[in-house]
Amino acid sequence: MKFQEKDIHLMIDGMGIVFYSPETNKNIPEGCNFFIEEYEKPEDVVKHIKKGDVVGFCTGTGGNFTLKFREGYPEEELFTEYPVALRLGIDIQDEKLCVIDLFWLMDWNPECPVEQIIPIDSGYYHITLCTKQPDSGIWGDEQTIFVYLNKLDSMPELKYFGVPTLLPQ
Repeated sequence: MKFQEKDIHLMIDGMGIVFYSPETNKNIPEGCNFFIEEYEKPEDVVKHIKKGDVVGFCTGTGGNFTLKFREGYPEEELFTEYPVALRLGIDIQDEKLCVIDLFWLMDWNPECPVEQIIPIDSGYYHITLCTKQPDSGIWGDEQTIFVYLNKLDSMPELKYFGVPTLLPQ
């Protein structure tokens, strides 16, 4: 399947965004509070980030976001305009990358609205996130996040000790 660029508009109540592949997480019982059971503590988040099954990052706020999904790695020039960046990884097993609000983990449902699914070949991907503070000066106010996906032969080795945060450090 040829990767096609796609933009997803996502309004979130939580303070983060989560990526997952339904098949990768087929053993999570529908309706469980995955957030409380598996994602509330930073060390739990890190475990899932390194595994690449439920890959979340903190936005610092709820709000309106446009996620621009692109293939490969960003050109260096993009980091000049969108200097806030993170690298993550994900394991896709069913040609679907789902994008949800962190709070949706409180009532696990493997199904995702079709407009929040990126069709993509199964495999391991390095994710590069790039953003900047919106023109309004308010994080989450019509904020753009570039999401670059680069296919790899294996899950990338990630060195996180806390929740990945897409804010200036």
